Parts: sequence; C-alpha cells; structure tokens
Amino acid sequence: MIPSTPVGVVLLLILIAPGLAYVLRRERAVPTGQRTAFREALQVIFVSVASMTAVGLLAALLRVLAPEHTLDVRGLVRAPGPFAREHHVQLAWWAFGLLAAATLLAWVMADPRIIRASQWLGTHRPLNLLTAASSADIVEISGWWRVFEDRRPKDTAKTSVGILQDDGTYIQGTLVSWTAGGLDYDKRELVLKEPLRYQTADGQLHDLKVDMVVIAGRDIRRLDVKYLMKEAEEETGKSADRASPPTTQDAVAGAI
Repeated sequence: MIPSTPVGVVLLLILIAPGLAYVLRRERAVPTGQRTAFREALQVIFVSVASMTAVGLLAALLRVLAPEHTLDVRGLVRAPGPFAREHHVQLAWWAFGLLAAATLLAWVMADPRIIRASQWLGTHRPLNLLTAASSADIVEISGWWRVFEDRRPKDTAKTSVGILQDDGTYIQGTLVSWTAGGLDYDKRELVLKEPLRYQTADGQLHDLKVDMVVIAGRDIRRLDVKYLMKEAEEETGKSADRASPPTTQDAVAGAI
C-alpha cells in the first residue's frame, strides 16, 4: 500500500533507496527482458531489506566492539521520544550513515563482475541444488550483451563485427555502440566505425569512405563477432582494423 501523506512517501523513498540503486545500476550493466511491475517492486524491496539487514548486523557488531562510539540502540528503543530529542543530531547522522552504507552495498552488488560470479556459482554444486540452475539454462538476457560484453575476453583491444543483412549484403567494421535491454529487436541499433568494408550480394568488396555507419536491428540476419586482442596488435604491429571480414568459423553468436 502506497502512503498517502508526504512524510510517508518520503520515508518510503528513503527505505527503498538501496533497492532502487541496485536495480538502476543492474539495468545499465546487465540488460534484461521486460518484467512486470510486481516483479520489479519485489526486487527493489528484497534488495533494500537485505542490504539494510546486512548493514544493521554490521552496526550491531560495531556496537559490541566500540559501545562508546556507537549509537545507544537500547536507549532509543526504551524511550524513543526523549532519546530522539536529546540525541537528535547523533541519531540523524547515524540514520544517514546506515542508509548510505546500505545504498552503497546494494550498488556494489550490482557490479557486473559480482553478478557474473554469482551466476557462475549458482550453476555449481552445492548451490545449484538450491537454485536449480545449469550452464545451459534459458535466459532472458539479450544475445547481443552476452557477445559484446559478458563473453568478451578481458584483453580485447577491439571488437570486429560483421553483419549479414536481409538483402544479402555484408558490412564489417569495429564496434562502437549497440542497443541493449528489453527493446524489441526491430528497435535496436548497432554502430560501427571505420575502417568499414562493404560486400554486395554478388560478392564484390568495397571500402566505405565514411567514419561511422548505423545499422537497424530489423535489417540484421546474422552477426559475426571476432575479438581482436591487444597482444596480437603489439606483436604484429598491424592494426586489427585491417582484418578481413570474419567467416562463420569466427562467429561466436548469431543475431538473436
């Protein structure tokens, strides 16, 4: 139930701040499909409660270790009114600190590396007995994100992308940006930069004399992705941008 008073609304926003920080960062780092409002609300509430509980346990441990430098929670519980009037400054700073710590914890937990590690752990024993997950589970995450971000090696210098379009033409260049998230496929866009190579449907190869090209997702039939490593560029002294269009053996994912 949503509070009907301004004070209640402010308190609600404060309490869900950790969960909101988690969801906002996770959506930017790990795009997912569309979710119902009920599921999104449950995620925000769960993360807020979990992060505040963790910070509260840490505060309780600090109370045991350094009682003279921490908030007297027992005094607050016994006489909340008089204690708040007498220690309002200390109470305000502690409330702000605990909320900030919980929000920071939730924001850190939305780091892509932590999410990736938790997903990996969830597919191995004994955690997979609880999560019922496996390495071959069906996921709602975009295949574009898995190829361009999740599965990209750490020492990748550039990502070369070849695009087979519906009309049979083929464009190859260096990845600049791409649309992720829960957008429909026909609303996505992919941007490549020079040097750009264009192959017509009859097999003739041309160099595109432009700096960048924007390709609509609705025109894409297949994506061929090749990771160009930093070490390879340093050893050969050649720019990876001059690599030939990737073949099907180089492809690591289709346009799905």
